[in-house]
Amino acid sequence: MSLEKVYNYIDAHEKAFIEDLVRLVKQPSVSAKGEGITECAKLVEGMMREAGLLTKVLSGKKGNPVVYGEVKSKNSSKTLLFYNHYDVQPPEPLEKWKYEPFSGKVVDGKVYGRGVTDNKGNLVSRLKAVQAFLEAVGDMPVNVKFFVDGEEEIGSPNLEPIVKEHKRLLSADAAIWEFGGTDRRGRPQLYLGLKGVLSVELKAKGALKDVHSANAPLIPHPAWRLVWALNTLKDKDEKILIEGFYEKVQPPSKEEVECLKRIPFEEEELKKELSLKQFLKGVSGFEALKALLFQPTCTINGLLSGYTGEGSKTVLPHEAMVKMDFRLVPNQKPDEIFEKLVLHLKKCGFDDLEIIRHGSTEPVKTSISDPFVGLVAKTAEKVYGERAVIYPISAGSGPMHLFRNLLGYPVVSAGCGHPEANTHAPNENLKVEGFIEGTKFIATLLNDFAQ
Repeated sequence: MSLEKVYNYIDAHEKAFIEDLVRLVKQPSVSAKGEGITECAKLVEGMMREAGLLTKVLSGKKGNPVVYGEVKSKNSSKTLLFYNHYDVQPPEPLEKWKYEPFSGKVVDGKVYGRGVTDNKGNLVSRLKAVQAFLEAVGDMPVNVKFFVDGEEEIGSPNLEPIVKEHKRLLSADAAIWEFGGTDRRGRPQLYLGLKGVLSVELKAKGALKDVHSANAPLIPHPAWRLVWALNTLKDKDEKILIEGFYEKVQPPSKEEVECLKRIPFEEEELKKELSLKQFLKGVSGFEALKALLFQPTCTINGLLSGYTGEGSKTVLPHEAMVKMDFRLVPNQKPDEIFEKLVLHLKKCGFDDLEIIRHGSTEPVKTSISDPFVGLVAKTAEKVYGERAVIYPISAGSGPMHLFRNLLGYPVVSAGCGHPEANTHAPNENLKVEGFIEGTKFIATLLNDFAQ
């Protein structure tokens, strides 16, 4: 098919494409709070139809709806599926934003807003690649399916039943995952897998209500209780102390080690961006990259108890809570790690704590030697003019295992982001130039996949 016509269409409609992206960013869709979810799902479905796709909403017994779309090729039996999500992280802390988090403000060649990179920009770029083919050529080079999740940012807790119920509908030859982009030197980055994640919440309770801190000799202190419990989970050397936590950890293969050695890790740039003199335990170079991608973690996401306002308040709080996540590597299973956590806290004398399990996903990988990986890498090099940087796994997480392991096709993550996009942080942004180039990359990949 004529890629020149498709490229010309993308260039001619750049302004309209950006306006559609801004329209989607302006619609809040915070899954952690249930804010704007229904409205955003309807908007995504409408934008799919505008691009030329047939749509349906997939709903389970509980949870947020999944928006599904498809368009068939007149000349190909091959199918490529795109996984994206329309839900976003909470925008807090609001005072750190230069512009309103759901404004979609366009300034100096960047679109600002919560979710603009993760993941609405990637979703819209893929929709626009499809639209460009249908409008400029009148057909698709391959069949295309879109699966747009509404709970990715909370661990997709209700997704598995939906995927199992619609296995035939979601059949494909390969899939492109939600994220990716270029590094600081313009090299395209591809990711072949994801760490797993287990999100939990621990709660400690004391008296019925907050009391004067003068009563500390008599009243149990839930904040101290929580601190003592947390102190049993990890030591000062970053070792996780839960019994059996590391027993199924799979180290990187020789092929993956060689892959790591070829990655141009932008260590100094990252340290400068984060104002760090060094990484944890002084690791650098290959060892730092290996730790990032293949080391499981135990992270405190947030602590809350008592008075945290200005000045002092001599109070003994009646409750305390902490939110945590564990990033898991092959072959760790979230169910097993949760059981080990519960048993650990019980053995350490903290069975009085309330343990709440939130979302979880399993670690997953596609082989570096899979032909689809080679195809995506070759296409990326063609579009960006730079050799693709291949990561055997990402430090991030998501429900990729449902598609790679359950549905059985190769999955590669690639997108239109950039290293300073502030994903999950204030002032999240997406470069207009990267968005348009990413749209052309997806269009080229659709064309190359047909071959």
